[in-house]
Amino acid sequence: MLKPFFIFTDTTELMFNRNIKSLLVFIFCSLFLVCSPFLTKRWNNTGAGAVICWDTYGYYLYLPSLFYDDLGKLNNYDYIHTTYHPASDTKDQAFIQPGTGKYVMNYPCGQAIIELPAFAIGHFWAKVSGYKQDGFTVPYQVTITFWCVFVACLGLWIMRKLLLRYFDDWVVAVSILVICIATNFYNFAAFSVMTHAYLFTIYVLIIYLTDSFYRSDTKRISNVIAIGILSGLATITRPTEIICVIIPLLWAVNGFSDLKKRILFFTGNKRYVLLYVLSTFIAALPQLIYWKIYSGHWLFFSYHGDDKTFSFLHPHVLNVLFSYQKGWFVYTPVMILSLIGFYQLYKTYRSLFWCVASFTILNIYLVSSWDCWWYGGSFSMRAVIQSYALLMFPLSAFLDDMLRRKYWRYPVIVFLIFCTWLNLFMTYQANGAFKYGSIEGEGMTRAYYWRIFGKTDITLKDKKLLDIDEELPEKLESGLVEIYHTDFENIVFADSGIAQSGKKAIKLDNVKQWSDKLLVPISKDFHKGWYRVYASVFFPDKEWNMWDQTQFKVAFYKKDKSIKEKMIRIQRITDQGAWHEIYIDIKVPRQDYDELKVFFWNANSNKTIYIDDIKVAFTPNE
Repeated sequence: MLKPFFIFTDTTELMFNRNIKSLLVFIFCSLFLVCSPFLTKRWNNTGAGAVICWDTYGYYLYLPSLFYDDLGKLNNYDYIHTTYHPASDTKDQAFIQPGTGKYVMNYPCGQAIIELPAFAIGHFWAKVSGYKQDGFTVPYQVTITFWCVFVACLGLWIMRKLLLRYFDDWVVAVSILVICIATNFYNFAAFSVMTHAYLFTIYVLIIYLTDSFYRSDTKRISNVIAIGILSGLATITRPTEIICVIIPLLWAVNGFSDLKKRILFFTGNKRYVLLYVLSTFIAALPQLIYWKIYSGHWLFFSYHGDDKTFSFLHPHVLNVLFSYQKGWFVYTPVMILSLIGFYQLYKTYRSLFWCVASFTILNIYLVSSWDCWWYGGSFSMRAVIQSYALLMFPLSAFLDDMLRRKYWRYPVIVFLIFCTWLNLFMTYQANGAFKYGSIEGEGMTRAYYWRIFGKTDITLKDKKLLDIDEELPEKLESGLVEIYHTDFENIVFADSGIAQSGKKAIKLDNVKQWSDKLLVPISKDFHKGWYRVYASVFFPDKEWNMWDQTQFKVAFYKKDKSIKEKMIRIQRITDQGAWHEIYIDIKVPRQDYDELKVFFWNANSNKTIYIDDIKVAFTPNE
């Protein structure tokens, strides 16, 4: 039975010392989450550093468009981008549907519905304090930030109540502490207002209500309706969350005999099924109506882009779990314990095993099948955070078993401490006020991961390793001998204008995107050694969007076929307003090659860049 006001602290726990450990941990975690946003105060920023930016902006755009604009016309679209720069200039959060001539949002509306109370508070605050009421000034940014924190804390509180039905107080306390500060849940509850902390709480509520429904002899219709509404809301927040239907279907099913009983229960009580389906449909109805009005279809696939689809026959499971770009276990290794805990869950809590295991397998498959498997900018694998609501059960089962073992508890405790340090430190790297930033949300690499591991002080030179995986060892630098140099004075395709030396340099801008390929005379007999290719660059206005940054490319060719190519993004490793000398290291390939070519691409940027003084050095040593 669902008790009213269960989200509030039970004072008897404090009075009679009931479950005090997990209660104190919850209070600590809540205070920790509430205080964390003050470390960055991102609500004072604009652009990529603001709270409402990129995907967060795409999900949120419904609200300012509905209350301050026209959902179909988006008259303020240009104004928002010009004033606040919440995403790239391509403005791919919405697109005009040819059939209706109206704008259609790229993202579903669930998160906007969840954030409506925060938006209302932000609107009132802006009105009484003199801020512009457009959905993006400081009051909105602040209220959205702390609404996400509040919802995340609500999820942790209900999760605690739920876990205490199965595990003792110590285990629940440690589990909550681990999820809150040793996983990327912390980042997406306190610093990045995405769907995931909201969905975590929705999932916790679904599990809590489902568990209450099956525990009670009196099957409450209100529980069924609430589960359906939450399921519909989850689905229109991220459509793949429709798999939450597994929870009421398989929860507390111990095996095939129980599954048969569950099916018989549903067939014998069709009203529960009908109420669940109806309430789910009603909760999803705002999205369906929106699609019908603005796209012309009741069901509509609104995600646009070459990588915004599923490849179900080719899931990226290994990348999702283990890649340095965004691998879940690389950046959140503590969750390995949760997967190991399925063994203890099966042994001790088999009634939970089949539901949690089925959901986890299907969820990882769906997450891995998305072509943009790294899910854009984020810290660790953000698409699995909502599943922590279920994965806390095998995690708790593992901790319950291991912390009772005399010789295993200490290695486990050491590992938990390490994972906590790692998560907090990397979250700081991802959000801290560094001059050049540290952990990248989009394209981490193995080389760069280990270059910055445990560091708070990085240089622009370190960021080269985000684009290339080869670097000439320092001990070989003394052996480099210059074999080629041009200042472009005698190069036909160089433009007259700003130059570091002489009067000519390569100029790239919105009109001229590609340089000609510069052929470097080299010996074709070397199959060992390194080339280092230098270039001097200058740009008066920096291109900040990584995808539009100018690419400096060096490649070995065999006739017209590229054998080996290396690239770095120039603006990523340089500052505007001054000439910088940059370089690429490239190791000689084992395959036969004819030529070494150097060229540049402005990557569709409309910013101007000048390139001069190409030099090439070589060392035959490996």
